[in-house]
Amino acid sequence: MEKPAHDPMATTTSRQRRLGEAAKLVPVLAAVLMLVPVLWAAGSATSSALVYLFTVWGILIVLSVFLSRSLTRSLREGGAKDAPPAD
Repeated sequence: MEKPAHDPMATTTSRQRRLGEAAKLVPVLAAVLMLVPVLWAAGSATSSALVYLFTVWGILIVLSVFLSRSLTRSLREGGAKDAPPAD
């Protein structure tokens, strides 16, 4: 039985789809993480909640930048494979 040929276009499309889905989940993750201090006991210090919120905020910014650049790079690579060769 012959082994099927590897389709690089399917891999690119799959990667773009996964990155797009991850980018769509970031706002949901942000909402859940930002609501965690609400669940903390009323006796906890406000300063620790603020440190937590700003830390999560920074991590979400870095995650968004990473996903944005990865998705842009993936779309550029996929577009370059689809485009006809320049004469």
